[in-house]
Amino acid sequence: MDIEKFDVVIVGAGVAGSVLARKLAEADARVLLLEKDAYSGKTTACGGLLDRSHFDKCLISDTIIEQSIRKNIFVLPWGEVCFDADQVTVKRRKFDRALAQLAQSRGAELRNQSKALDYEVLKPGQVRVSIKDIARDLNYQVESRLIAFADGPLSLARKNPSFNSDQNKPYWAYAYAYETEGIPIESDEIKIYFEKELFPWGYGWIFPNGNVSNVGVGTLLKFLPKKAKIKQKQDFFLNEYSRTASLLSTSEIQDKKGGYLPMKLIGSFVDDSQVVLGDAAGMVSPLFGAGIDSAIDAAEACAPVLLDALKQDTYNRAVLSAYENKIGSTFLKDLKKQWIISRIIIFSKRLNVNWPIKILSVIAFGGKYTRWNKIRILFFPILGKPTVLQKSKFNIEHR
Repeated sequence: MDIEKFDVVIVGAGVAGSVLARKLAEADARVLLLEKDAYSGKTTACGGLLDRSHFDKCLISDTIIEQSIRKNIFVLPWGEVCFDADQVTVKRRKFDRALAQLAQSRGAELRNQSKALDYEVLKPGQVRVSIKDIARDLNYQVESRLIAFADGPLSLARKNPSFNSDQNKPYWAYAYAYETEGIPIESDEIKIYFEKELFPWGYGWIFPNGNVSNVGVGTLLKFLPKKAKIKQKQDFFLNEYSRTASLLSTSEIQDKKGGYLPMKLIGSFVDDSQVVLGDAAGMVSPLFGAGIDSAIDAAEACAPVLLDALKQDTYNRAVLSAYENKIGSTFLKDLKKQWIISRIIIFSKRLNVNWPIKILSVIAFGGKYTRWNKIRILFFPILGKPTVLQKSKFNIEHR
């Protein structure tokens, strides 16, 4: 039997992989989109928040939107900071599935329950991929000119030393995301809680999601290396934390998920016939854990570069580096700045357990405070309770 051949094999049919597959297929590339689960988004642990402008780029129905979000409220030890927003919440099992099905409708070949086991770049323009058909318990191989990795933090791309992220693991986070009945807050706002009772550096959240809520906690593994302890914090957030117990303790839990957040970028994003994007590349906000918008941006930047490589019939690193250059001059600049800030915040814990949240507030939310109130934050509660400006031009965007 002749081996199947494709222009591009995409490993992972989450947000980044499916958007990339759709854009390539629309340009008549032969695309194989692999998803290890029965359907895309089945096991994703995520709050499901993204900017409305990025949702519109996905070209899927508004029926996938669970809630329109107009306010982000950050709950801090001394009070709340509120930002106007134009965002939406989605359930990833519906959102990711819709993106994968759209890619399929545009011509990509979607194979669910298909796990990429290994790959080998025989030469630029010739990649052999070993795949397991989980449903049929069958192993087989395909070949492609290019391979794109969008398969999360434990990506198969790590086989390539250029993409290995093991050294970043101390800066990964772990999050639990539960679905609970009812919406205990205003339906057009989200709440994110920063307090040392939860984590020295981490947060809890409540996101409205249709007629249920997405409720979760997350922190750097550096601070709570055992997932069991993070699970205990989720139970505390639901049942004992003074700000949320009255809202959540009687709510029925309808779904539970947990997962890693790779909150540090890998060192390189391209090699001969290979590109990495989304969570597989660590394209997650080091401050807030947001990654959906970056995944969409990465896919949009990657697609024309891969199409140009196919047109030129040239697949070496030099050609594919155009993708790296594109993202490096756009959203990666912000992620790198956030990483520097996060390093300062992480270091500040050595000085005092209260400092991470204070440093975050001064840097990330500083536009909401006068200089005097920033000083009051740093010395809270000694100088009293800081107050926010009544009027501010600052809006929240995941950029």
